[in-house]
Amino acid sequence: MEHPSYDTKNIISYHGPINIDLVSFISNYLRQHIRANSSVVGRIYKVLIELIQNVSYYSAEQYSNVRSFGSGIGYFRVYEAPEHYIITTGNKILSEHNTILRQNSEEINRLGEEELRELKRKTRTQANIRDIGAHIGLIQTGLLTGNQIELKFDPIDELYSYFTISAKVNKEI
Repeated sequence: MEHPSYDTKNIISYHGPINIDLVSFISNYLRQHIRANSSVVGRIYKVLIELIQNVSYYSAEQYSNVRSFGSGIGYFRVYEAPEHYIITTGNKILSEHNTILRQNSEEINRLGEEELRELKRKTRTQANIRDIGAHIGLIQTGLLTGNQIELKFDPIDELYSYFTISAKVNKEI
């Protein structure tokens, strides 16, 4: 996935605690600042919500003054390229999760729409939502975008990595 360059436009970026209070602000902000088909804006919003929920719930770094679960610290960014919008999130994770996240994303990137829908149904019936929440979110991201998702793992130390995920939403549906 290309990275921001001279022909991209930053729409929003944020770094800090990500919690439910941020969601209504983001919704209003995106509606006001993205000039696109309402279906495209809706997809951008839904993908962003899926990805920031993963940061909120699964970041190894939590903002404990707010609450013990669901206020993960990380970042998100939405920017516009000539043919699509790119949504990127990042957060600190336990490195032991790298392998399963990579396997899940490779599987998602390999499957077509109907196969993704079946995988989502199958995954939901296999375990409780806390165990599979991030996987369901990645599957949903694949369904919403119809594009490959890109993951990156940067080692921080022997225990942690910085996990970045990017997804593209095409301007033309």
